[in-house]
Parts: sequence; C-alpha cells; structure tokens
Amino acid sequence: MIADVVQTSACMKNFDIQDFALRALVVLAGGVAAALFILKGQASALPALAVGATLGVCAMMRYGPSAE
Repeated sequence: MIADVVQTSACMKNFDIQDFALRALVVLAGGVAAALFILKGQASALPALAVGATLGVCAMMRYGPSAE
C-alpha cells in the first residue's frame, strides 16, 4: 500500500502542464461530442465513443508523459 503511494508521488514529479492540458482537452472534446450526439438523437453512438476514448487513454498511458 505504501509503495503505491510512493510510486504515485514519483510519477507526479514528472507531471507537465502540457500533459494536463492535452488530457483536459481530450476529455472536453469527448464531452462535447457526446452532447452533440445526444442532441442530434444519435445516442446509440455513445458506446462507440466510449470505446474510442478508452483506447485513446490506454495509448496515452502506454507512451506516458512528454519526454521534455
């Protein structure tokens, strides 16, 4: 349990504002896309949007923060 906390703290030291901005932009774009789908009556496309967002997050986690 304590090792998990230490590992998280070490990860946060490398946290960059550009990484945060990119992730926030992805979440915002996903929210806007979901709202537009709902407003246009195509809510059946939301599961595909969720799968795409999940794959995007997995790709971002795999490559990690920027190498600057």
